[in-house]
Amino acid sequence: MKKLMLLLACFLFAGAAFAQVDKAKYYIEGDYSITKDNRGQFVYQLTNITSKGITFTPKDVIYGKVEKDESISFTFDKAQTECPEGFEGGLKFWKWQYNGNDYSWQRDSEVKDAQQNFETDKVMVVMLVLDCSNSLGEANFEKLKNSATKFINILYNASPDGGIRLGVVGFNTMGNADKMVYDIEPLTMNTRDDMIKFIQGLTLYNNTALYYAMRKGADMITNYVDRLPKNDQDKFDYACMVSFTDGYDNHSTDPELGLPEKGLENPYFKYVRDNVVNRPIQGAPLKSYVIAIRGNDVAEDNQLYQSVFEGISSEAPFLLTDFTQVEAQFETMAQELIKRWQNLTCYVPSAHQGKVRWTIGDYTDNSSKPQQVKEKVETVSRTTFMGVNAGLNFEFAHRTYFGLGAGFDFAVPLKNKNIALGGLAALKYDFAGPLHLDLGALIVAGEYTHKYAFMGGLGLDLRFPTATRGNNYIYNDQTYYWVRGESEHLGAGALLRLGLTTPLKNLYFFTDIIFGRYKATYYVNENPVPETPQQSPSHGYWNISLNVGYRFGK
Repeated sequence: MKKLMLLLACFLFAGAAFAQVDKAKYYIEGDYSITKDNRGQFVYQLTNITSKGITFTPKDVIYGKVEKDESISFTFDKAQTECPEGFEGGLKFWKWQYNGNDYSWQRDSEVKDAQQNFETDKVMVVMLVLDCSNSLGEANFEKLKNSATKFINILYNASPDGGIRLGVVGFNTMGNADKMVYDIEPLTMNTRDDMIKFIQGLTLYNNTALYYAMRKGADMITNYVDRLPKNDQDKFDYACMVSFTDGYDNHSTDPELGLPEKGLENPYFKYVRDNVVNRPIQGAPLKSYVIAIRGNDVAEDNQLYQSVFEGISSEAPFLLTDFTQVEAQFETMAQELIKRWQNLTCYVPSAHQGKVRWTIGDYTDNSSKPQQVKEKVETVSRTTFMGVNAGLNFEFAHRTYFGLGAGFDFAVPLKNKNIALGGLAALKYDFAGPLHLDLGALIVAGEYTHKYAFMGGLGLDLRFPTATRGNNYIYNDQTYYWVRGESEHLGAGALLRLGLTTPLKNLYFFTDIIFGRYKATYYVNENPVPETPQQSPSHGYWNISLNVGYRFGK
C-alpha cells in the first residue's frame, strides 16, 4: 500500500511539474544543438529563441561556453523580467524528450539553475562631466554631489570588479576644468571611495565652460580606449558621457575654432555637436547624455534652450524644472547604463540536444495565447511546398489560340528564412495549335502554410508545332495563289510567373506570361509553276495563362 501511495505521489508531482513548465508565465525557450567547426571542435548554439515575461537583446543565434563543471552556458544580454521576484530565485532547466509514451518537458535537477549576474567580459567607459559654477548655489551643489555619488554607487554595485571604467571632470572656468579631473580608472572598491572623495571635494567658482569640459571628457575617453591593452580593446563595448549643467556655456573659447558667438552660432557649440557627440570610439559611437536645469542666468527662450541641449546630446536631453528631480534622474541614468551589463546565464548539460526551456519559480499562465517577446526567426513552414495546377491558356500570334494546361510546382524552405526555392514544370496545349513545355525556377516568399505568400518564377517556354494549316486561296496584288500549307517550326520564349498562395483550402493562384518567337515555312503553288517553299518568316507570340493550384500537406 505504501508503495502504491508513493507511486501515486510521484505521478501527481510529475503531472504538476509538467503543467508548471507547460504553462509557465516566465520562461526562455530555444533549440540546443551541437555541430563541429572546420577544426573539428564542438560548437554549441541556441536557435529559434523565444521568451515570455523576460526580455533581452534579441539574437538569431547565441553560442554556448564550456564551464568548469563541463556544462554549457548561454548568456542573454540586458536581461530583464516582469516577474515580481526578478531573477533572484534562479531559473529551472527543462528539456523536451521522449518519456516512453510521448514527448514532454522533463526537469533536469542536476543542471544548476540559471542566475542573473552583472559580471561581463566587456569594457564600458563612463565619464561624469559636472557643472561647478557659482549659479548652482551651495545647497544645490551639495544635492548634485550626492546625486553623482549615488550614480557611482549604483554602477559599482552592479559591477564591483572593475569592468566599468569611470572618470570625472568638474568645470566652471576652462583652467579649473583642467585641474578638477579624476582620470579614468576601473571602478573597484578602492577607486570608488577615491572617486566619491574627489566629487565631495569639488568647489564652486565663476563661469560655465561646458563645451570645453565635454571636449576634454571625450578626448580623455578616446585616449584611454586607444591605450587599452589588446585584450581589453577586444572587449570594448560602450563609451558615454553624462554631463550636468544649470545653464548655457559662457566661457569656452578656442582661437582655432573662431570668435565666440551666441546660441547655435557659437563655433565651440558646433564643434561639440559635430566632433564630440557620437564620436567614433573603436567603431562604436560615443554617447552623450545631458541633464540640464534652467538656472537663474538662463533667459526665457524655451526654443533656444531646448535646441542648444539637443545639439550636444545623442538622444533627447533631460531638461529638469528644479533640483528635486536631479537625484532621481542620475539614478535613472545609472540604471539605464546597468542594463547594458545586466545579463542572464543559463546552463544545459553538454550532451543533450533538442528543445530546452528555463522557467522562473512556480508561476503559471492560464491564458490560451502565449505572449512572445521575440518571435522565432523561422516563420516559413518547414514543410516543402508541393502542388499541382491547371488553367486556361491563351496565345496571340499570327492567329489566336485557346487551350488548357497542367503543371507541378515545388519549393524547399531555406533555413531561418522566409523564403522557399524550387522549380516549376507545366504542359499547355492549344486546340488546333502548338504545345508548350515550361520549365523554370520558383520562389515562395512568406508563410504559405497558414498565411498568404508571394509566388514568383522565371523560366523557359518551348513551343512545339502540332498542326499544319490547310489550303487557302489568296490574292497578292497581281494574281491569285493557292497556299497549300503553313509548317511551323520549334519556338522558344521566356516565362514570368506572378502568383499568391492562400490558406484557403490550400489553394494558390498565379498567372504565367510568356513571350517568344518561332519560324514558319510557307508552300505556295503558282499555277502552273511547281510547288516550292516560298519563305521562312519569324513570328512573335504571347501566351497568357490563368491558373489555380492545390498545395499538398497541412
